[in-house]
Amino acid sequence: MTETIVALATPNSQSALGIIRVSGWMVLELCEKSCGLPSPTPRCAHLTKYTSLEQNTLDQIIMVYYKKGRSFTGENCMELTCHGNPIVLEEILNDLIHRGCRLANPGEFTYRAFQNGKIDLTQAEAIADLIGAKNKQALTLANRNLEGNLSKRINNLQTTILKQHSDIEAFIDFPEDDLGKEKTTQIIANLQEICSELSRLIEVGKKTAVFNRKLRVTLVGPPNVGKSSIFNKIIGLDRAIIDQEPGTTRDFIDYNINLGKVNIQLYDTAGIRETNKEIERQGIERTYELIKDADLVLVVLDRSLPYPTIIDHEIKNGVEDKKSILVLNKSDLQNKINIAGSYLEEIPKTEVSVRNEESILNLTNQITSCLLEDSLVDNEFNLSVNLRQSNALSKALVYIQNSIENIKTEETIEFAIPDLKESISLLGEIVGNKDNEDMLDLLFSNFCIGK
Repeated sequence: MTETIVALATPNSQSALGIIRVSGWMVLELCEKSCGLPSPTPRCAHLTKYTSLEQNTLDQIIMVYYKKGRSFTGENCMELTCHGNPIVLEEILNDLIHRGCRLANPGEFTYRAFQNGKIDLTQAEAIADLIGAKNKQALTLANRNLEGNLSKRINNLQTTILKQHSDIEAFIDFPEDDLGKEKTTQIIANLQEICSELSRLIEVGKKTAVFNRKLRVTLVGPPNVGKSSIFNKIIGLDRAIIDQEPGTTRDFIDYNINLGKVNIQLYDTAGIRETNKEIERQGIERTYELIKDADLVLVVLDRSLPYPTIIDHEIKNGVEDKKSILVLNKSDLQNKINIAGSYLEEIPKTEVSVRNEESILNLTNQITSCLLEDSLVDNEFNLSVNLRQSNALSKALVYIQNSIENIKTEETIEFAIPDLKESISLLGEIVGNKDNEDMLDLLFSNFCIGK
């Protein structure tokens, strides 16, 4: 019999309401003894009082009981909605612990749902992704996986591989029933289609990874071209110090901002120029490091000044292989810059002025478009693939490819069997191999408590 677990399912801070979750065999006993409801109607909100072991009323609550088999965890569950005073919540939690409950580990409710067959592993991971989504697209993809879109793909692949496996094994067991060229060709064609499907899913993983992390966007350029002003405008705060004296920014400044479909870490950096000042030189070195790690570089120039030749020999090498946007600042002033013939002529460009809000909005839209241009915003599968899943898919692909080579030569066809079995096992790890306890413990430990 598993222990009864309890956890706060809402943030531990003052709020209108707070929710406590309980799952395990003690739930019905708790309904009666702490909530005064010996026979609660499942999935019905009961207005009642929570009474402690000392028979003190701790709060007026709403209690909902979920019957075993029809709850999130698959066990008897209850949810207590209390007033959101941290003292009240702590008193009720402590009382439940004194009655025999145990504080839940991170992700333990979801882990029990997985162990009891209510969800598979891709759906469990989708729940964590849903809670931690950093933008709307990540939220959409997490919901698609929670609906089982990835699970269905993986299950279909396993079924197809299993069918090829059984056909080959039947031939090995009864060699007098020759597979025949037509049957062999069909098995190979089926496995090649599986390879294509695995490759497509791996590609989805590469293209949707952009939605699940902060993307680094770095402002670079000579001193006094307005990088800090643009930085402040994008984030909506006066975060960077602005001054007419060159070299004001001697170290990078960064700020996290959500642009809707992507979450970015925006960096304002030291202006690049030749200098004999040690502190400023160190700041410029850090700028080069940030360029190397950037997902997108914004090369900022002052269009009211002639083209700065320092750009060609100080920035070109670092930026050439990076996604970049040329930002021509001070569009409200007369244009004196000429980029014809420079390497910057080939990259996307936009003109901005910190006095023109629309130009800043256009810049942020262009940043989003540039970061997403290689990504599947509405991918054909309507799902996402994380790094763990992608690694398993890549390994499965190798085993399927090996099996195809063995099937092509009838003398080695029996060697295709272990490869096919291994590919099925690897796909099983994606949806949930419950025997791999170490992997499961590590995965669920990254969930929040109460989920």
